Amino acid sequence: MQKLIAFSLLSVHVALGAVFFQSPDELPQDVQYDFIVAGGGTGGGVVAGRLAENPKWKVLVIEAGPSNRDVFATQVPGLCRELPRTHVDWNYTISPQPGLNGRAPGYTRGRMLGGCSSHNGMVFTRGSIEDWNRWAEVIEDDAYSWEKILPFMHKAEKLVQDSENQTEQGHIDPSVHGLTGAVSNTAPYNSHPINELLIQTTQDLPEEFPYLLDMNNGSPIGIAWNQFSIDRHGERSSAATAYVETAGRNLHVLVNTQVTRVLPVGNETCFRGVEFALDEDSPITQLVASKEVIVAGGVIGTPQILLNSGIGKRDELEAMGIQTLVDNASVGKNLTDQVSSLVMLNTTIEDTDFDRDTALAQWNATRTGPLSLPGHLNHIVYVRFPDNSSLFNQDGFTDPTPGKGSPHIEMVYSQISAQLPQTAIDFPPPPPGTNVTIQILVANLHPLSRGSITLNTSNPFTHPNVDFNMLSNPLDIAILREGIKSARTLYSAPAFQSSVFGTLVPAGNITSDSDFDDFLRAVASPFLHGVGSAAMSSRNASWGVVDPDFRVKGTTGLRVVDASVLPSPPSGHTQVPVYAFAERASVLIAEAWK
Repeated sequence: MQKLIAFSLLSVHVALGAVFFQSPDELPQDVQYDFIVAGGGTGGGVVAGRLAENPKWKVLVIEAGPSNRDVFATQVPGLCRELPRTHVDWNYTISPQPGLNGRAPGYTRGRMLGGCSSHNGMVFTRGSIEDWNRWAEVIEDDAYSWEKILPFMHKAEKLVQDSENQTEQGHIDPSVHGLTGAVSNTAPYNSHPINELLIQTTQDLPEEFPYLLDMNNGSPIGIAWNQFSIDRHGERSSAATAYVETAGRNLHVLVNTQVTRVLPVGNETCFRGVEFALDEDSPITQLVASKEVIVAGGVIGTPQILLNSGIGKRDELEAMGIQTLVDNASVGKNLTDQVSSLVMLNTTIEDTDFDRDTALAQWNATRTGPLSLPGHLNHIVYVRFPDNSSLFNQDGFTDPTPGKGSPHIEMVYSQISAQLPQTAIDFPPPPPGTNVTIQILVANLHPLSRGSITLNTSNPFTHPNVDFNMLSNPLDIAILREGIKSARTLYSAPAFQSSVFGTLVPAGNITSDSDFDDFLRAVASPFLHGVGSAAMSSRNASWGVVDPDFRVKGTTGLRVVDASVLPSPPSGHTQVPVYAFAERASVLIAEAWK
């Protein structure tokens, strides 16, 4: 009889889904949580959902922002540009950057369930084979090699048809994708004259811009059709929709509540406790997990939580009046982001503008139309400079990529318009009287500059110092400079001779290296793919924050699972690598407690 009741309860759990709470005082008093996940973003959502697959375990995820379902713009792919700088954005501002002429750009991070997976541009890229093999070498664990991690990428992916049932022939290679995983991936596109022009360029300039059937085949160099985390019904697919919302009632989700610290339990290095509150004026609540705490606060939030908890460099913590419990100088260090620049080219090609209200009515009725895509253009370009490039013949300049199958530069398209793109990245205003332009972002994918997250106060509700130290390494600006030159080459191809007439930003008279560098220091910004601030390293390494099992070094009962553990940026966007790391972390945690 007892087994029958347990089975019936499990069925109800699955049917009814995760249980949501809006404030700490709503949490049940009689529940002992096995796992507490601090942060419901991309990594935290995966771990919470996967651990909750065991009906015997009680899992609590604590998210600082609201549910993604409370924010309509998270569902509509084309409204993603309306999310930054709102109440579901952490609205960070990075420290003044000497390499950016002292500018202090804003830095957007998702502050809601799903984190940046509910907030981003949905681009779905795995990076290169060599990214993963280099990480495996750095971590000294072959489990992170491409061959070993690929099953986790498949486990996180469900390739589906787009909402308009368009052909995928020539746009994607289904054989390299996961078909039954959690997060939906599609290759939606619209009909536009630039499509044929870009494909023609792969025939005109095949050495620099080869045709790439699928950017997720592990060798992402060339011009490819873009892919996005959008489901069959034209809605965003995120860690919240794919992992949290599909869980049973043994997963509890506390939203609008910020984790401020992790706490030692029993001894100074066993961190199974968490402290949290609605805001700095609200009562503080503490809970203890019977098994583990998983910190998933993101590349900025995670080191802030660890530092406030006494896990960090001793002298820096003492300066803040925080007792050092685990002396680890790597916490918050190694912070890295790719660096990008806007490029605008004069064109007579048809613009991509549309009426928002009309498009929204179409999306509401059929889940199709312009708002079923996050951008208005369909391609992504990955460029690798030749081995004999003059860049790498200079003293001290060595190739920063992990290998010859990895690109130096990404070009991702925004729109063709007389208006400036509405994105999360800070752009300078266009020149007066700007005509219709093709607008793209050019990004250096593998910068060498490294920065840090440090506290400026012991108040956990105050933003920390976020310093990417951008363009401090001379090779970083040199590669970005060559990337803009490559964009000019692309649009000087025969296919564009009669429709594209040089760059407006940077101005056509910018040709010398020194002029390019002046331009970039005035306009470059982070690409919003931050990693490394709680980097994973080998078990015996003298540096790093977590070991290959995601355990925080020098502690028990505490792991970190989010983008902060990636040792360096991938050859693309960070979303898929975080999903893969989190899928592996979930298996390791579950196996540890069988």
